[in-house]
Amino acid sequence: MYLRRRRKLRVVSAVIIVLALGFFLFGCADRKATQVRNSPAAGGEEYPLTVADDMGRTVTLESRPERLVSLSPGNTEILFALGLGDKVVGVDDYSDYPPKAAEVPKVGGFSNPNVEKIVALQPDLVLATNMHEQAVRRLEEVGIPVAVVSPKTVEGVLESIEWIGKMTGAGEGAARLVADLRGRMQKVEAVVKEIPREKRPWVYYEVYSDPLMTAGPQTLIGQLIELAGGRNIAYDAQADYPEFSVEAIIERNPEVIIFPQWHGSESLTVEQVKSRNGWQQVRAIKNNRVFGVDANIISRPGPRIVEALEVLAKIIHPELFEEPAEPSS
Repeated sequence: MYLRRRRKLRVVSAVIIVLALGFFLFGCADRKATQVRNSPAAGGEEYPLTVADDMGRTVTLESRPERLVSLSPGNTEILFALGLGDKVVGVDDYSDYPPKAAEVPKVGGFSNPNVEKIVALQPDLVLATNMHEQAVRRLEEVGIPVAVVSPKTVEGVLESIEWIGKMTGAGEGAARLVADLRGRMQKVEAVVKEIPREKRPWVYYEVYSDPLMTAGPQTLIGQLIELAGGRNIAYDAQADYPEFSVEAIIERNPEVIIFPQWHGSESLTVEQVKSRNGWQQVRAIKNNRVFGVDANIISRPGPRIVEALEVLAKIIHPELFEEPAEPSS
């Protein structure tokens, strides 16, 4: 029993770390950039370039970075989406999309990147998160530029794409990518705004199953549910990822249940959710509205976050939205 409890605590802790990395539990600092001298890069940027990152730190790049290291899957996806994959020389252990990212040398896990490995790769820019304060300090000490990228909202993700594009000399490509993503978002928003609040179904998003955990209104998942035309049953939660009892879920009686198909190394199926004791009277179960989704598109603050919005909109309002397009790799 003791060993089982310890294992559960380790798994839950790992889930929280993943969520913290994916959703970044802090807001973004205002980003300001100034060009010191005229030295244009391919994307129109000028170097040296000085910016303030999401920890309020000042970062100066003397020239366009050519060797990039990413410490989070979301940042990795942004770099590859901007066509910078050939400049990425190191990534965290969980960066696996696009497939080519999985072939890049690994520099450690979410919360414990290997600073020695990073230094050995001789990067001229490291993209970190606000979970990496210790690594940031150590890299700064050896003179490696580190920028902390920590969006909390969908809009913040788009701003991060533009910001990373500016730092890496890919500003024009970033502007095109963001324009496309924003256009797709606006299509969803145009439909959702016509749906009266009382007509929007109650949604339970299950972050983890043992113990039952959901996403509060301040998280990226909570925002995605609202943008997709749903109402979060955890609308009044104070914590970002609160535990929810079976009784509370049954009482709130969600009309739609959504869950990630994989919890770390463990899978979950629709049938497993539907067969839970006491859940048979929940509206989502009775009406066969239980759905598994790819957790990575929702938990990673990168370009696929708009795909996540489209997927959720289709799940919550299948009568109003077409199937989202297949993502390109």
